[in-house]
Amino acid sequence: MDRKQFLKSVGLASAGVAVTSTGVFGKSKDENLSLNGKTALVTGAARGIGLAIAVDLAKQGTNIALLDIADPTGGMAIKGYRLANEAELNAATNEIRKLGVKALKIKADVRDLNAMKSAVARTIRELGGLDTVVANAGIAAWSPFEAMEENQWKDVIDVNLTGVANTVWAAIPQMKRQQSGSIITLTSIGGRQGVPGVANYASTKWGVIGLTKTLALELGKYNIRVNAIAPTAVNTPLYRSEGQYQSTGMNSFEEQDKAMLGYHALPTPALDPVDIAQSATFLASDNAKFISGLVMDVAAGGNAHYTG
Repeated sequence: MDRKQFLKSVGLASAGVAVTSTGVFGKSKDENLSLNGKTALVTGAARGIGLAIAVDLAKQGTNIALLDIADPTGGMAIKGYRLANEAELNAATNEIRKLGVKALKIKADVRDLNAMKSAVARTIRELGGLDTVVANAGIAAWSPFEAMEENQWKDVIDVNLTGVANTVWAAIPQMKRQQSGSIITLTSIGGRQGVPGVANYASTKWGVIGLTKTLALELGKYNIRVNAIAPTAVNTPLYRSEGQYQSTGMNSFEEQDKAMLGYHALPTPALDPVDIAQSATFLASDNAKFISGLVMDVAAGGNAHYTG
């Protein structure tokens, strides 16, 4: 993807549409995935990876509850980029409806456990069930650890780790009642290694892996599967921000791309959101019915650098 194409795709992603090399969100329905008529709740669903996952699941016939804070700052000291807004959440919800499935817009904050419980209750009431939960919502606040402000640490922990816990806490009772379910968390290559400039983010993503594996052991007896996806760099508004490349000492998107090309085993500087979405759809499906406790690296071979 050249610079002009990239800027066009990021602009569309910011408007609620992700463009990939295979078209808008890629593939069509696969009857072997057994997701027709199922229901999924996706957090951070207004754009980026969350929206791509919602669309990919919807293409397989899954009804979608799209949950997002839909507030450019969320009351936090967000700098260097903005969170999704309500117009983007509206556009995302409409995009899902165009695919012929039910779509439920939920404006909520994953930091609020009661709000998450209400969101799950609405999903069950209005969409008829809850088969898959994708805990995707996340933020970044960049700073060397020594200079990091307390609120930068707390905000990222509250959204990226406690927000995942709240999402799962809210979903467990329904999944236990029905004796089935797939919970998918989003971690990162930053949960597999140290990442200078984002100690708070890396800490949460390591924490998400520990939470995922523990939940897989605790919830397996209820036929609830819990898996994580660990993406590398992905073309999202958060990754394609000045805050992101400056956190690692880069001066431009071009330097960012060059560095990631050197890190990846496969020849790409960054993935598209649909590449992560297709992995989530697999983990939600019966094709993964005996997969639990997995951290799936979708990392263009960069994960080959890990030591264990």
